[in-house]
Amino acid sequence: MNRIFNYDGPLFGFLDKVANLFILNILFMVCCIPLFTIGASVTALNYMMLKIVRGEEGYIVKDFFKAFKENFKQATAIWLILALFGVIFGVDFYVLNHMKLAMSPVIRTVIYALLVVWTFEFVYVFAVLSRFVNTVKQTMKNALLMSIRHLPWTALLIVVPAAIAAITYVFMYRILPVIFIAGFSGTAYIQAFIYSRIFKIYETEQA
Repeated sequence: MNRIFNYDGPLFGFLDKVANLFILNILFMVCCIPLFTIGASVTALNYMMLKIVRGEEGYIVKDFFKAFKENFKQATAIWLILALFGVIFGVDFYVLNHMKLAMSPVIRTVIYALLVVWTFEFVYVFAVLSRFVNTVKQTMKNALLMSIRHLPWTALLIVVPAAIAAITYVFMYRILPVIFIAGFSGTAYIQAFIYSRIFKIYETEQA
């Protein structure tokens, strides 16, 4: 019983983890407010979650902003590229749904295929950026190759946030406090276990 309530015991370890997730969730949401900083915020959040799952927690706030600052330029460039293509896809779907064209099914198929590529890229690229030092072009290339090479994990990385988003939509008002406390950081925490498993392969290859 004493071990449970010991500062180094499981109870305090759990509470410390929850507190860190709460702090990181707030930092992430605040840093996403300008919109153009979303890429840097996601990268910093992934950086911290990878440290946490490896048991390398340091100074939560300091390390978050350190990762935010160090990756800001590349993360912002990547985010703007992905956001631009996201808008293009949205416009394309809108046009296709409001126009009856003979070639519409063909174009729609191409757009869906490109959307899959976009999703694969989005799921990996900021985590890859947070872990490996590279150019923007190489980072995006590596992220896409990883997503294809580890397809089952990629599917799980997509399902996790999609499931959480669906639950949030269905139980919006009941679950909103949970989302505020650790919605984004909790999702990133779960995904970090998968990223860590995948990245170990490439860290070993580089060693």
